[in-house]
Amino acid sequence: MNISFEKMGNEHQKPVMEIFNYYITTSTAAFPSSALPEPFYKFLMEKSEGYPSYVLKDDDTVIGFCQLGKYNGFPTFKSTVTITYFIAKDYTRKGLGSECLKKLEQEAVEMGIKNIVAEVSSENEQSIEFHKKHGFVVAGELKDIGEKFGRSFGVVYMQKRLEYIV
Repeated sequence: MNISFEKMGNEHQKPVMEIFNYYITTSTAAFPSSALPEPFYKFLMEKSEGYPSYVLKDDDTVIGFCQLGKYNGFPTFKSTVTITYFIAKDYTRKGLGSECLKKLEQEAVEMGIKNIVAEVSSENEQSIEFHKKHGFVVAGELKDIGEKFGRSFGVVYMQKRLEYIV
């Protein structure tokens, strides 16, 4: 693998949406109930405006994306961000999520961000364990608030405080 990060731009719309839609249609890792049209990409770009947002590439092929975004519109929460990352299924469990997290954390610290919040499906045990392994703690869970594939699932809120990272 020849992995690199590239700033997410309009030219990445198709591969990013293909990756995101895979998780939408096969799991509760992505919350929408059905595949989203490519124009939804504009929302992803707007959500991360002013924050780091990257695609991962293996040579010239987009194999994932990662981004930070505004947690809340009020200035009171300006030092808190949300994190999103999705890696193409053939590239998972190869350390790429860890690389994404490391890159985004470094940039968040440089921006003065103090907290990262991850919203994780309660069914996504691998993601919950991944975040715990990387210093996130469970800050709360809303049980059975989502419904997809004919079943209910919850959302686990995970938090990592960055002020302890130097």
